[in-house]
Amino acid sequence: MHRKKYIRTVAAISALSLVLATGALAAVLGDLISGHETYLGAGMELSKGVYWTGSDYQTENYIEYSQASKVYPVVISGSKVCNYGNFSSMANLLEKQGKHVIAGINGDYYVVANYEPLGIEVMNGELWSSDADHWGIGFMSDGTAVFGKPDLSITANIGGQDFALDAVNKTRRDGGAVLYTDDYSTSTKNTGEGVDVVCSISAPLSMNCEATLTVEEIRTEGGAIAIPAGKAILSVSANASAELKAAVATLAAGTTVPVKISSPPEWANVTYAIGSLYKLVTNGAVEAGLPANEVAPRTAVGKKADGSLVFYTIDGRQTGYSVGITIAKLAQRMLELGCVEASIMDGGGSTSLNAIYLGDSSISQINDPSDNYQRSVTNYIMLVTDAKATGTATRLALYPLSTDILLGATTTFSLKAADDNGYAATPSSYVNLAVTGGVGTITNDGTFTANTAGSGNVTATASGLMSASVQVNVVKTPDTIKIKNETSGSTLNSLSVLSESTTSLTALAQKNHVSLVSQDTCYTWSAEGGIGTISADGTFTAGTQNASGTITVKAGDTSVSIPVTITNPEKFDDVKKTDWFYGAVKYVSDGGIMNGTADRIFSPNAEMSRAMAVTVLWRLAGSPEPSITGTFTDVPNGQWYSKAVYWANEKGVVQGYGGKFDPNASISREQLATILYRYCESPATYGTLSAFTDASSVSSWAQTAFCWAVEQKYIGGVTETTLLPQMTATRAQFATILYRIARSASD
Repeated sequence: MHRKKYIRTVAAISALSLVLATGALAAVLGDLISGHETYLGAGMELSKGVYWTGSDYQTENYIEYSQASKVYPVVISGSKVCNYGNFSSMANLLEKQGKHVIAGINGDYYVVANYEPLGIEVMNGELWSSDADHWGIGFMSDGTAVFGKPDLSITANIGGQDFALDAVNKTRRDGGAVLYTDDYSTSTKNTGEGVDVVCSISAPLSMNCEATLTVEEIRTEGGAIAIPAGKAILSVSANASAELKAAVATLAAGTTVPVKISSPPEWANVTYAIGSLYKLVTNGAVEAGLPANEVAPRTAVGKKADGSLVFYTIDGRQTGYSVGITIAKLAQRMLELGCVEASIMDGGGSTSLNAIYLGDSSISQINDPSDNYQRSVTNYIMLVTDAKATGTATRLALYPLSTDILLGATTTFSLKAADDNGYAATPSSYVNLAVTGGVGTITNDGTFTANTAGSGNVTATASGLMSASVQVNVVKTPDTIKIKNETSGSTLNSLSVLSESTTSLTALAQKNHVSLVSQDTCYTWSAEGGIGTISADGTFTAGTQNASGTITVKAGDTSVSIPVTITNPEKFDDVKKTDWFYGAVKYVSDGGIMNGTADRIFSPNAEMSRAMAVTVLWRLAGSPEPSITGTFTDVPNGQWYSKAVYWANEKGVVQGYGGKFDPNASISREQLATILYRYCESPATYGTLSAFTDASSVSSWAQTAFCWAVEQKYIGGVTETTLLPQMTATRAQFATILYRIARSASD
C-alpha cells in the first residue's frame, strides 16, 4: 500500500491509533509514530516518517517526483569526473549554469582514493564515465527514468581491426585499455607501464556515438600523464593482448582511429545517468542475494508503476534517532513504497537529502548525516528547474510541518509563501491563521497555545492563494517523562549534588515514543526528604545538610521520580562558607584543635566553658602529660578535661580560686584574654584600651592581658567602642582568636 495514504490519516486520528492502524504497513521499519508530507513545487512532495522498531527509532526522508515540464532530474559531478564536493558546492555549479536547484540526493559509490565513480556517469548527454558492468539509472529529458545495466560496448578500430576497450574515464586495469577524455581529470592517474596515445577527438562521447581519434603523440614512459585540454588519450597497458599491442605499434602522428560506443535501445537517449552498485527491485520483486548484515544509513532511487520517482534516504548509526537498515531491507522498503524498479546509491556518512522548503530562499539539509556534517562525494542527483521567479505568491506554507505538544504548552508557527515555480514570494493579501479541532488558539504572530487534548490543524488562508494546513497533536498525559540536566542535556536517573548548590532541571515528555513540545509551566515539581527546594521552573536548590530524598515531576497523570543525595563537603552542618567564623572553624577543626559538640555539629554560638578553653590550649601544646594531679577539688582524675587542667595549672596558665577550677562555668572575654596571655608566656605589652568607653569595667587582674589581646588584634571590641569584658565568649569567638594567633605567628 502507498505510504501517503496512511501518512494523511495522521490529522484525523491520535498517535496511538495511528500505530495500531499503520504498523503492518511499514513492517520493514517498524510502527509509524510520526510523519508528514509537504509540497516542494511542481511535481515534488517531501515526506518524512519516524518509526519505532521496538527498541529504537528509524527515520526516513524521501521525495516523490512526477514528471513535470518545469522540473527535471539531472546528474552533477565536479568540473571533472574525479572532482568532488558537498551538496552546496555541487548545487552552486548548477546555479551557474542557470538551473535552479530545488532538491537532491547523493549519488553513486566511489573510489575513496580518487573519487572516481564506480558506475556510469552521463552529463547533459555526454558520456563522462562508462558503467564498468555496474547497474545504473538513466534520466531522459522529460524526466522519465530507465533502470538496469547500460551494458556499454566501446570499440576502437586500429588498422582496420576492432578492439574492445575496457572503459571510458575509468582507472586502467593491468592488461586493459581505456579511453580518457579531459572530462576525467588533469591526468590519467595510471601507475603501471603502458603506451598512451594522445589524440584529438572529433566529437563528444555519448551513449551511442561514433567519433574519430586523430593521433598527435605517442607516449611510452608509462605511469600517469597529463590530459591536454580538448584531447583524448588511448591508454594501453603493457600487459594488453599481443594483437592490441601490435596494432598500437603501427600508429603514428596523423593516423585516425574510429571509436564506436553503443548501448541497449532503452539507454540510447538518456540525458543524464548515474551508476548503482546494487539493483534492489526489478519488475516489482526484490532482487535475490542482497547483503543482509550491515546496518547503516542508506540512499536509493526507485520508480513506481506510473513512472514517478522516489528519491529515498534513511538515517542510521545514531541511537535514539535512527539506527539504519541493511541493503536487503532497503529493497523491501522501496517495494513497500510502491516501487517496481529501484537501485541503491552510496550510503553511510554519504547519505544526504537536501531541499528548498516552499517559501524558503536557500537549501536545507533534510536528513541528519551520521558524520554530523555534509560529506563531499563524487556526484549527486538533483531536481532542478530553468523557470525563473515570478514574484507573485500563489501558495502558502506553514512550518513546522507537524507538532506534538503537551497540554498548556506554546509553540510558534512560521508563515511563508511561494510562487508557481517554488520561489519565495510575499503574499499580496491578508493571511488568516486559525485552529481546527478545538485543540488550541493561535495569534496573528503564529503563537499557538495548546488548550485541549486531541488532534487538530493549524491553517493559513488568504484570498487568491492556495491555503496551507499542518497537523497538531495535543497530549494531556504523556507515556513517559524524563528528567534532564538543563545545562548538559543529559537524562538523569539519579542526582548527587553538594549542599547549597543549584541545579537547573528540565523535563521531556513523550507520547508513543514521540517527544512533545513543552515548557516548564506544563509540569509540577516537588522535592521530598529534606533535600532542599525546587521551584516551578525546575531549579533545585540543595539543603545545607547531608540528606537523601526524591525529586518528582508530573504532567497530567504521569509522574517520574529520581533519588537525590545531598552531600555537605564541610565537617559541620551549622557552619556555612558565608559565616564570618568559617575560616577559623575550619582551621581549628582540620587541625584537631577543637572538635564538634555532636556529629556534624560545631555549635558556633554555644558558650565556651573554662574546661573547653583549657583543653583546646592543651591540644595546641601537643597534649603533654602533666607532672602534677589533683590540684583542684572539682577536677577529679579521668575526666575529658582533667589532664588539660592539670597541665594548665602546672604551666601557670590557670590558677583557679578557693581551691576550685569551676570547669563547667562559662568563660568570659576577660578570662579568655588572661588565659591566652599566660599561655603566650605573658609578653610585654604597650597597648591601651582608651578607645573603648567601657575600658574601666575590665577587671584589674585582666587589664594587662586585655591590652595585649587588643594590641595584637586577637580580640576586638564587640562594637567599635565597647569591649564587654564580662560577656561570655562563644566557641566561634574562641576559634577565631586561635586562628588569628596562628596567622600572626606565620606572618
